Amino acid sequence: MRTTRILTRRAAVAAALAVVGTLCAVPPSASAASSGRHGIKWFQGRHGLPRSGSVDGATARALSQAPDAELHRTFRTAADLGTEELANARTVIGVGKGAQIPEQGQVIALMTAMQESKFVNYLTPVDHDSLGIFQQRPSTGWGTPEQITDVATSSKSFYGVAPFGSNPGLIQIAGWESMPPGEVCQAVQRSAYPDRYAQWEQFARDLLAQEGPSVPPIP
Repeated sequence: MRTTRILTRRAAVAAALAVVGTLCAVPPSASAASSGRHGIKWFQGRHGLPRSGSVDGATARALSQAPDAELHRTFRTAADLGTEELANARTVIGVGKGAQIPEQGQVIALMTAMQESKFVNYLTPVDHDSLGIFQQRPSTGWGTPEQITDVATSSKSFYGVAPFGSNPGLIQIAGWESMPPGEVCQAVQRSAYPDRYAQWEQFARDLLAQEGPSVPPIP
């Protein structure tokens, strides 16, 4: 009788473990989704480009034309940015720190650059005469092409702390601290697509949380 009870208990435990294993098993689709099917290399492969992980001219052009759904799949975390693009994002943060811009303002700058360029520093125009990571235009008072394509200088322009330019930057927007971040982006940029900035808010907050602590201020 005792042996029978032990065997019965063992069978019950085995059955319970089997159920737990079934519930905890990762579906094949979820496993595939976590196996590198995002990031610059994934995007390049999808577009028939060399999977270098760096943003060359062809990759930059493809990024500028990609739909939002594909871009969101490409860029999930800061690690999905190219090496140079991550360095540009760190420069945006460093300039913000150097200018004593609050973290909320740094998030807004990161959101803007993510929407405008994915932190690609465009040296030749993509749309009209827009250049740099913020897609600022020399013809509308943002500075010379050389100033706009210098990431630190263009960041100062966006924040509103550059000693040149005729456009209001972040700190010139009255009440920006209490406005929805996407609306602040638009107030600075005056884009034809005002609603597209907000989609990058969480990405920008995660990026700042990950990179911010190790970025020194840039005066």
